[in-house]
Amino acid sequence: MGKGEGRFIGRTASFEVYPSVLAPAVPGAVEPERKLGPSEMRFNYGPSTGGLMESVNFSIDSPGELITGIEVNPYYKTRKLRISGQKPEDALLIMERINGFHSASNSISYILAVEDALGITVPEPVSMRRIIQIELERIRSNLTVMERLCSAAGFGVPHNMLAALREKVSRIIGNATGHRYMFGTGKIGGTDLSFSGIAHKLEPLIDEFREINESLLQSKIFINRLQGNGKVTDKGLIGPAARSAGLRFDARSDSQSLPYERLNFQPIVRNEADAFGRFMVRAEEIFSSMGLIERAEELSEGSERIEVVSPEIADGTGAARVESPQGDLFVFTEIGNFVIRHIELMSPGKSNLEAFRHGSVGTIFTDFPFNWESFGIWISEVGVEIE
Repeated sequence: MGKGEGRFIGRTASFEVYPSVLAPAVPGAVEPERKLGPSEMRFNYGPSTGGLMESVNFSIDSPGELITGIEVNPYYKTRKLRISGQKPEDALLIMERINGFHSASNSISYILAVEDALGITVPEPVSMRRIIQIELERIRSNLTVMERLCSAAGFGVPHNMLAALREKVSRIIGNATGHRYMFGTGKIGGTDLSFSGIAHKLEPLIDEFREINESLLQSKIFINRLQGNGKVTDKGLIGPAARSAGLRFDARSDSQSLPYERLNFQPIVRNEADAFGRFMVRAEEIFSSMGLIERAEELSEGSERIEVVSPEIADGTGAARVESPQGDLFVFTEIGNFVIRHIELMSPGKSNLEAFRHGSVGTIFTDFPFNWESFGIWISEVGVEIE
């Protein structure tokens, strides 16, 4: 998992997750229900309404426009997924479908945890191809967040341009892997994928994105809706939300699950801590991901198929951390006789949901969608229980 500095990352069912320690979970303090002031009202937004991609309910306190309190319920469509008792390769089919937009991150973190448990060490080209998968996914995910922010602003032209660009990235992914969401592409102990020439195919799309991004940064109307909105500096932040607040939290830097150090990776860090900062980190990470893909492609060259490495043992425990587009994604697994005995998952969305809640208080309701979309939280990753 890598060496850490003792910072808290998040909680699974049984553990509090640190970069190098699995500590027993300590139940968090439950905040008492907020009492309404004499001029306040409480109303619900969601779980199914215009402007929301997924089912999630916000219970909002307000005297009229100012948000004075907010609670979030992401469990309207909780999915219970049974993985225990399955063979690792069968369980992979479930893990990669937790969230299609982050299929590579979820499946690769699981694969790495299984390989850790079974004592499998893969050659460097396999690791590099996995990095390419995650960085391709990061580009598409960040484009989606920026697209949603444009939609919230009523910016139809850049919204459609970013949507078209996202589709082009999906088609490149589909042509390279056989599936636009990379389903069925992961393999424990090896890979069938080859990404020869992938950077060359991405170059014109990155140039296209640069023009769109520069035009958005020249729009005072757009920037004014983001600056100062949802400012939050919680130490529990992860992913782009943390890095926009000056926190150098990035599993690509301090996790040993994937060799990003071979690519001279440096996290993108800013200090705005608001929706604008989160927007900027995602935009700059698209260019950063392109550079990582170029370098990883050079180190992944060789035969298209890299034979699967056989496990050295049949029993063991393993863990892995990867930096998904949202932030730290952690998987712990226990295997016995080549069957999953126990598994736990920490989704980055759970940590940032709390940060979003804190950052919403003091904002106004018309700025709510900018704050929400800037975090890039996927409810599908939060509302899941793995057994």
